[in-house]
Amino acid sequence: MTPQRWQRTSEYIRAVFAREDRVLAGLMDRAIAEGLPSIDAGPESGRVLQMLAMLTGAKLALEVGTLAGVSAIWIARGLAPGGRLISFDIEPKHQRIAAREAAAAGVGDRVEFRIGRGAEVLPQLQRELGAGSVDLIFLDAQRSEYLPMMTSVKALLRPRGVLVIDNALHAGRWTADAYEPGESPDTMDEVNRAIASDGDFAASTILPVGNGLLVVVH
Repeated sequence: MTPQRWQRTSEYIRAVFAREDRVLAGLMDRAIAEGLPSIDAGPESGRVLQMLAMLTGAKLALEVGTLAGVSAIWIARGLAPGGRLISFDIEPKHQRIAAREAAAAGVGDRVEFRIGRGAEVLPQLQRELGAGSVDLIFLDAQRSEYLPMMTSVKALLRPRGVLVIDNALHAGRWTADAYEPGESPDTMDEVNRAIASDGDFAASTILPVGNGLLVVVH
């Protein structure tokens, strides 16, 4: 698939299946105006996150990497009644903006924003929440931390709980592209292959939406 066809396909999915409401449509423009980077999971990936939250009947979800709160809003809208999302980011400014946008989207009461780095906070959450207590975990942060997080991710997820990782197909390079001589292994390629061969997970695959979502069933 050419980059042009990929772009058209993403735009088609977005237009047909993942139309944004007023809050989401202007969210990144507002965040960029306040100095945040122009990156987010995108509405087509957001719709998948919402659906996975619904399919798992998620009462408790975790997100590592909040940024402006786009994916947090999508996940929160898919939570079961009374459900809660805990979203972490290392930047207090990100959390302030995300909390404001979540409130504007009508899901402020479902999302708890905390400050911290995923590799540090997930072990703490094991003690706070207990093993097997989480239905859905979404990782969209520093890619080099993903594999070190897996011990905590596995402990937190309930049986048949779902892990989702963004940028599984594209994060600086296309993970499916051949390596040039002397080129270092791509971090997401390493993550994808490690999780695919991990016997502690029941099933995994990549959904080709946005930059690719690695979806894993515990």
